[in-house]
Amino acid sequence: MFDSVRGIYCALRRPNLEDLDTIARWLDDPYLNSTVFDSSTFANGAKEHAMAWLEQNAAVYGGDNLLGLVCSVKTGKPIGMVWFNNIDWKSRTADLRYLVGEEEYRNSVFGPEIALLSLQMAFQVMNLHKIYGYVLSGNEDSIRLAEFGGIKEGVLKNYVRVGDGWNDYHLYAMFSDDFRAFLQKHKDGVLRRHFKKGLF
Repeated sequence: MFDSVRGIYCALRRPNLEDLDTIARWLDDPYLNSTVFDSSTFANGAKEHAMAWLEQNAAVYGGDNLLGLVCSVKTGKPIGMVWFNNIDWKSRTADLRYLVGEEEYRNSVFGPEIALLSLQMAFQVMNLHKIYGYVLSGNEDSIRLAEFGGIKEGVLKNYVRVGDGWNDYHLYAMFSDDFRAFLQKHKDGVLRRHFKKGLF
């Protein structure tokens, strides 16, 4: 499923057991824990949590949750991941999240393309009707990216425990029709190289 999604800079693939240590390292990353994840620690440890993800993917690929690895097209190196939570195949909705795990790839073209490929996966491969996602207050890069094409549906105030305090979740969403309109709007602009290569 994921293997059919490929961009200019990165491509998605199904993770395997060899990726366990890489995923666990990302789950333990202090920066990602302050900007992406709900808490600074995982209940059973990062490696155990990563293993649970991989086992679930292997057992029920296409179930309620789906995890994909993002790799550099140039090197094949894993640099991040995307995951769909709470997939409702009947209503065709899901909670979409993604991250750039490797620090050297964070302030570059990779974050926006991972977001783009995640949307392509959701709407063109999984045939979803709507995806939604949560962004923590303070994660300005992700907020700007979400607002570039998504619809802000609200803010969950003081929703996430962070250290000794609380943080807000900004809720964004996109419909399949919005994604098609987004592609057409930007096909001669920021997405012109993707269209020229026949990626859409």
